[in-house]
Amino acid sequence: MLRTIITFFILLIGIMLSFSDTMAETNWTVLREDDFIRNDGVQGMLHDVHFWDNQNGLVVGDRGLILVTEDGGKTWAKKEINMRPSGAPTGQTSGRPAGAGGGPPPGFRGGGSPTLYNIYFVNEKVGYITGARGTILKTKDGGKTWNRKIARSEAAGQSNNPRRGGIRANLMGIQIISETVGFIVGSENTILKTTDGGETWVGSSERARVGETRNNLENIWFVSPTIGWIIGSYGTLLHTTDGGETWEKQDAGFDNNLFGIHFSDEKTGWICGQEGLILHTSDGGKTWKQQKTDSYDNLQDIMFVDNMIGWTVGDYNAVLHTVDGGKKWNASKAGGSGGTLKGVHATDKDHCWTVDDWGVISAYKTK
Repeated sequence: MLRTIITFFILLIGIMLSFSDTMAETNWTVLREDDFIRNDGVQGMLHDVHFWDNQNGLVVGDRGLILVTEDGGKTWAKKEINMRPSGAPTGQTSGRPAGAGGGPPPGFRGGGSPTLYNIYFVNEKVGYITGARGTILKTKDGGKTWNRKIARSEAAGQSNNPRRGGIRANLMGIQIISETVGFIVGSENTILKTTDGGETWVGSSERARVGETRNNLENIWFVSPTIGWIIGSYGTLLHTTDGGETWEKQDAGFDNNLFGIHFSDEKTGWICGQEGLILHTSDGGKTWKQQKTDSYDNLQDIMFVDNMIGWTVGDYNAVLHTVDGGKKWNASKAGGSGGTLKGVHATDKDHCWTVDDWGVISAYKTK
């Protein structure tokens, strides 16, 4: 009889703990409904989100869309900025439509504003946004104003003319590793480098020919000024130990497309990718081990606030949350459109935000 009672209480405690975990994973609230529900004329996929604190943040998306909030995401205002880089042509001289042969390239004058993919801040004041058609935006005042920088091919020499040797790839991950040096990666094996604090960017891009496989580099992470990783298509994992002078390919044992990377310290890091894949290292990237997720959804982005607590988000509003460094990932949903969650950002263990490709912004809050 006593054994039966003990067994009953153990089962009861297990059910209560499971229920508690489930409840903790339902703390997502839609702050901004999808484009069809809102119907406010401000439309476009959202690709990334960043918050400086629990009140002030911004999101970016299609056609140069930038939204800012000062109340934790309850309200959002569209921010208009000048996408024209310094030195770009200001008018047509050939009589042809903007973007035609000999005219200014799309995004400099014609073709509409480029899609914005990624937000990265070095500190509260200095930050970057990267995007399509070689777009690099830089702020020095915490996002109040933005100036476009030119992505230039190293084969173009010293020309700063955006019509000569400008790199047109989709630019994705970015990281600044010192006061002067930083890197950007993007589609078609693009790697750009700055040596003047982000004012100019020079690098290479490999455009795929018809019938060739295009390899895209999705993200980059340095744990020190010398040690870093790049991730991308088909399990691409590149590693540097000399500050990006050379990159060596690592084999993590998977050929899934890799999308997001985050290190909480020099030893501890995670990579997320296709078909629910999460890889974890506890030895500074010497070895990578798969963590169990029970998910088949592509995971687009990953974020940790310390060695234990983190989120990863992806297709079909999938959210995975861990409080033990990824030993267990609890699944939930954020947003109501059934879209793909593209970016995630957290300021602490109690506040997290995510955005999707239907324009939805959702927030996780435990207090």
